[in-house]
Amino acid sequence: MDYYMDVTHLSINKYGEELCGDHIEIAENGTRKIMVLSDGLGSGVKANILATLTAKIAVTMLKEDATLEDTIETITSTLPVCSVRKLAYSTFTIIMADNSGKISIVEFDNPSYFYFREGKLSMPHKKRREIHGKIIYESEISMVPGDYLTVISDGVVHAGVGKLLNFGWKWENIKEFIEELSLKRESTNILAHEVLGYTNVLYDLKPGDDASVLCLSMKEKKILNLFTGPPIHPEDDVVFARSFMDAEGIKVISGGTTANIISRELDIPLSIDMSCITAKLPPVALMEGADLVTEGVLTLGEVISILEGLTGDELSENILKRLYSSDAAARLSRMLLNDATEIKLFMGTAVNPAHQEPGFSYNYNYKVNQINRLMELLEKYGRKVHLYTI
Repeated sequence: MDYYMDVTHLSINKYGEELCGDHIEIAENGTRKIMVLSDGLGSGVKANILATLTAKIAVTMLKEDATLEDTIETITSTLPVCSVRKLAYSTFTIIMADNSGKISIVEFDNPSYFYFREGKLSMPHKKRREIHGKIIYESEISMVPGDYLTVISDGVVHAGVGKLLNFGWKWENIKEFIEELSLKRESTNILAHEVLGYTNVLYDLKPGDDASVLCLSMKEKKILNLFTGPPIHPEDDVVFARSFMDAEGIKVISGGTTANIISRELDIPLSIDMSCITAKLPPVALMEGADLVTEGVLTLGEVISILEGLTGDELSENILKRLYSSDAAARLSRMLLNDATEIKLFMGTAVNPAHQEPGFSYNYNYKVNQINRLMELLEKYGRKVHLYTI
């Protein structure tokens, strides 16, 4: 079966350093993704150069079907020698993942990865090999939906040394932390934020080492259909409504006018759910056949804000709390991140009559820009997005 690969990676720099000594590189080759997490010797500029070269060489060569032996030989002979330690050294973990769920992993001196199935650690046998003087470990797994593969750099394991923890955040403790998260069947983005956010906390927000995490999961493909805005020609209302009725997958309506059009044309009643009203956002509505019905402009603006927060460089516990709140924007954000692998946007291009009320300042271009920004963010998360206008 052909699955969707959900991949997220995050890094934090050593406190006081502008460049990260870890580097993560990802490339696609047909139905295969090649991912490398590399950790350069030391920190700062020198470590960044070592890690970046290692990751880029590995990804470039393996994408062109080079052998592992040739790849490691090239890395070894190419890395510049550190003037202080007289070493050319960078650790790495290489993941070669196929859409079918077949995964090959090569490790050199990085902390061992974590592989979870049904919320429990399930580590395969690792084959030990020596290639050009480097001891590497190779393993293979067959992932299915619900499994999680997580790779970390040693900055995560060292978190808290000399501060909140005497001996750092040990591998076994990290395993228990990820195990609990994986049981919730979260998206890789949320899992990566949780792991690296807690790493930062253990460092007292002043990391003593570069720290990185890369998460991979397989998902069955699922479409989310988002309908927003009234059609430009009223006679097309029935076409818009039928598109909603015929859509397969998750169905979301964003906008009161849009919801009323679909409700009227399909003769399905709407009701308001006052249980999730907030000071910032109107409540959601309930309609048979719709998984979520929300207000339009304000709600989509909040969804964009949440998604932007999760893609930002600053790890914030507040954005995770915002994501888990009960209002319409948080619910739609979770659907987009956790459930959907492909999004179809159905946008009506009429100027919404609800936006012409006295005192309502609204520019149609804002709506277009809002949809474009939403599409950019979703594509950044690796989602396929299709836009249909009427």
